Amino acid sequence: MAIDPSKSKLATEHKHESPLLSCAFDPTGRFLFAGGRDRGVVIVNLASNKKNTLTGHESWVGVMERAAGNLVLTGDFVGRLIAWDCSGAEPKQRWSAEAHASTICGLSVSADGKSFATADRDGIVRVWQTSDGKRLHELPRIEHPVYGVALHPDGKRLVTADRQPQKPRIKVWDIASGKEQLAIDLAELSGYRRVEDIEWGGIRGLTVSPDGKQIVACGRTGYDGPASAYVFDVNTGKQQRKLASTLKGFYYAVKFHPQGFLMTTGGDVGKGEFRAWNPEKDASLADVATPGPCTSIDIHPDGKRFAVTQTIGKGSYPDSGTLIVYDWIA
Repeated sequence: MAIDPSKSKLATEHKHESPLLSCAFDPTGRFLFAGGRDRGVVIVNLASNKKNTLTGHESWVGVMERAAGNLVLTGDFVGRLIAWDCSGAEPKQRWSAEAHASTICGLSVSADGKSFATADRDGIVRVWQTSDGKRLHELPRIEHPVYGVALHPDGKRLVTADRQPQKPRIKVWDIASGKEQLAIDLAELSGYRRVEDIEWGGIRGLTVSPDGKQIVACGRTGYDGPASAYVFDVNTGKQQRKLASTLKGFYYAVKFHPQGFLMTTGGDVGKGEFRAWNPEKDASLADVATPGPCTSIDIHPDGKRFAVTQTIGKGSYPDSGTLIVYDWIA
């Protein structure tokens, strides 16, 4: 049954005492995970709507994804990875590893779920085996922080997004050889301020389409422009689309629905949105305003519902968060 992306309704909302940055449904579809600016991993049982917290991380939990073996992978700001087994009545740790020496900024799981890639602020990109956390590959170090990573569906390529000042860059790599195959400069997503010598912009989210033909990177156009997502041909690097919001701010996350439309989430101080796009026509299919910036999104394994995280607070200093589940109406 086809989903109409313009028809969604709020199903449940869970408030949290800290701002939230990441979320993921588990492969069984029974649990929803979330993490943010504390050490706990929030777990919601979708059947009972009961919420609890798992411990094990040493810092803020900024990234998470579901993977094979009924696992959810979570990564924190000091480089720890934890694999949570969701096959039982409640999630529990399968394995834990000190995967990086700095903040894990990017996490991507392969199409079959059996491997995954991570990227950190030091420019280190690694590929791992999902079942036990064994390291399989490491790319040559990138000179700038890597804030996005995406494994290509062919299992042979990997895409990175670095935060080079004034010239954020996307690169396509051959995993086996570690050789760079393609580089795309995306200066439009730079928010560099020369007086402060700070890059306020950069690529904040990255994904590859399920058919492997497109790369999508998101952030903010310029220093004070709109939240935007850019679509590129994965083989040539040619820009195909620019999807610009009416909202000034950042897009923090971007994800394809299995049906082919694209979901973006973002916001600015005290406001946010999530939006559905037709990436083939530069067309916005639906948008919903939110009271706080939306920092992440995940789509349920059945494709009929999705979740977003928000940061909530006054001005530029959020002090809490919300985890919201929406249902699509077919």
